Amino acid sequence: MSKFLPEDLAIEILARLSVKDIARFRCVSKTWRDLINHRGFAQRYRDISPVKFVSFYDEGFYMLDVEGKRRQVITNPHKLDFPMEQSMIDESACVLHCDGNLCVTLKNHTLMVWNTSSKQFKIVPNPGIYRDSNILGFGYDPVHDDYKVVTFLDRLDASTAHVFEFRTGSWRASLRIPNPDWHYRDRRGTLLDQYLYWIAYRSNTDRFILCFNLSTHEYQKIPFPVNNQGVACSWLGVTSRKLCITEYETCRKEIGISVMEKTGSWNKIISLSMSSFISVQDRIYDYQVEFVSFAKKNDLFVTLTGYNDSFEMERTKKMVFLYKTRDETFEQVRLCNSLAGLRFLCECVETPKITNRIFI
Repeated sequence: MSKFLPEDLAIEILARLSVKDIARFRCVSKTWRDLINHRGFAQRYRDISPVKFVSFYDEGFYMLDVEGKRRQVITNPHKLDFPMEQSMIDESACVLHCDGNLCVTLKNHTLMVWNTSSKQFKIVPNPGIYRDSNILGFGYDPVHDDYKVVTFLDRLDASTAHVFEFRTGSWRASLRIPNPDWHYRDRRGTLLDQYLYWIAYRSNTDRFILCFNLSTHEYQKIPFPVNNQGVACSWLGVTSRKLCITEYETCRKEIGISVMEKTGSWNKIISLSMSSFISVQDRIYDYQVEFVSFAKKNDLFVTLTGYNDSFEMERTKKMVFLYKTRDETFEQVRLCNSLAGLRFLCECVETPKITNRIFI
């Protein structure tokens, strides 16, 4: 390749193409195929690709682009071609993402992995312990070149996690889970490299982060940031290739975000008041933060449910705000009428990496 086009320049050009176009370029030569299949190229592709979100509403899954030229208004959500019967979709579905693949919980304790670009899907066999309350994780193991699903029960007698390996097509039990009597803030594991993270708790002040290594199947307990008094809600996420934790203080109506450094210490990078999100014309009496996620350039998306009246709390509406960290300003992302039933937002970035390990 270097005789005609420097490799770094070829990467930059290819990384700006669509996934479908890149798939065609794999046929150019073995050199190009190896370059495109390299995980470093997939990471570069994700770094410069716009963040999109997958949501469920109106009996279907939709792809939402909130980083385009008109990101202030989501006017044209794209309905995804769901490969199963619509009746299989559970309104409380748990959705996880890795390399453009979605791991989705369906009715009847069914798990499915689905690539929204290629439209391929695979039903994951039930391990025999799966329930609606299961804790879930989905990610890629670079050591064994394999995608894996992790699940364990959120109950006292659930001391062992089970791992599904797509390479072998089978489940196997992992090591015992530390502190099996603890509960978890969110069913969905947060993926960073080959690690999955969950918030474990017994009370608002007695918490830690459980880390699971997809390659070694070993656990690690990570302490919470020290100053977390008054925190009602916490979410894990990833920003700038670092694990971050978002905490919402109900008394102060404040959101604080800290990132974990390589040393294991926490560094608070954002502290902002929720009152800045809500304007008088929105006529919101009260609100509940539902979802917090980073986009490109460390911009922050906050989804909340607003209550219009103190006496009629059922009169609600979904609201999405964008916090621009560079300017330290807020703007509301206007939702079109068809998004009135918005259930959740799950970040999804397509990747050109071939996922043969899943769909063979």
